[in-house]
Amino acid sequence: MRTGLNNVTQRSFLQRFSIIGLIFLAIGIPFLIVGIVIQFIPMNPENMTIYRNGIRQPATEETVRTFRLIFLGVFGGLGLIFSTIGGIFALRPMMRRRRSERLKQEGALLVAEAIGLESLPIRATHRALSYLQCAHQTPTGETYLFRSDLLRTDPIPFLDEKKVNVYYDREDMRKYFVDVDGSVEMGSRVFEL
Repeated sequence: MRTGLNNVTQRSFLQRFSIIGLIFLAIGIPFLIVGIVIQFIPMNPENMTIYRNGIRQPATEETVRTFRLIFLGVFGGLGLIFSTIGGIFALRPMMRRRRSERLKQEGALLVAEAIGLESLPIRATHRALSYLQCAHQTPTGETYLFRSDLLRTDPIPFLDEKKVNVYYDREDMRKYFVDVDGSVEMGSRVFEL
């Protein structure tokens, strides 16, 4: 545990999966490049040898074209699949972060009470992932329920009186952001995850 305000590093309660996206991109892009580059390598029937049942067969232009298409389909297809999955995992956190910043600046703020954690059967880094459930009751008696992004640990002990800031779009209350990290009282407390 660190002491002193200068040495305090805030750690987020939120679970990030962008590293998975970068891994998928690192696998997919080379596959895609190989699948595309093979289309431009000069090939002709004379430098291709095909054997069927141990007998040499003459290669044709169609054989070369088929070889290129199979190579593009296998390598390019795998590369495209891995790159698409990687792009989704890598870009989604950036889009969510941008949306949450927009809601913080332009949206309305309400203070909700943390009800509890909803655990998932998914584990990441040997911990069960969970959502923070929170509720806000209006003076007219309506109750709104909110759920945070995926969390790696329980933030409730660090919340001031179990209160959480929720920012929502004024025109569509279904678009909201539960600001767990911003609601945590970090003054002199430091937590290690």
